[in-house]
Amino acid sequence: MSIQSNSINAKGKKTIQLNSPLKVVSNIRGDDIKNIIICLHGFGDNAANFSSLANEINVQNVLWLFPQGPKNYPMGFDGAQWFPLFNDPTEERRNSEELILQLIYEAIEVCKLDFSKVFLLGFSQGAALAIHCGLKTKEKLAGILALSGFIFQAHAIKNAYAGKVIETPMLVLHGNQDQVIFPVTYYDMLDSLKDLGVKRLRNKIYSNMGHTISSEEIKDITKFIEENR
Repeated sequence: MSIQSNSINAKGKKTIQLNSPLKVVSNIRGDDIKNIIICLHGFGDNAANFSSLANEINVQNVLWLFPQGPKNYPMGFDGAQWFPLFNDPTEERRNSEELILQLIYEAIEVCKLDFSKVFLLGFSQGAALAIHCGLKTKEKLAGILALSGFIFQAHAIKNAYAGKVIETPMLVLHGNQDQVIFPVTYYDMLDSLKDLGVKRLRNKIYSNMGHTISSEEIKDITKFIEENR
């Protein structure tokens, strides 16, 4: 489908056109596009709902892209998923990876930016894909933000890098009361990322936070983006 993103600012109306088979909610914040932030929702959510995150993170001169998982959520009318949780996810997960990577390549080409200006942010299932797709590019991105997520196929990523240091900054955040993806997964993921050779890793676990995004977390996300853009 064709994705049109509009911004009305002091310099007038700015419009860009992207193409992707995914449903994507997008907008431009500010007078120019200096960064692209691609945000991947969790299992059962959708792009329209997750796009409210752009209103909470106060950064300017950004193209926000919120793609929606290609498969419907099996237990709800409006929800979507990147890959199934209840049967073999391999084929659908690979399909989602390719679609996300295509969107990254399309966005940087149209915006005339490079990989170092792209942030990948994901929540829950979306966090797993953000990590995997971000590291699969083997390019230095502006940053990967994994919120309440997990990691899969760490061995494949490690083999791909063959001992090289991973330069992309990473932010890993989790709630200590998460009953969907338990906090032990957070600690296991940190061990995996350190083993992979992630050089710039920042992490935090929040007291009394469940499987959600808190106001305190929003502040840390905003700070990370500003420091690495």
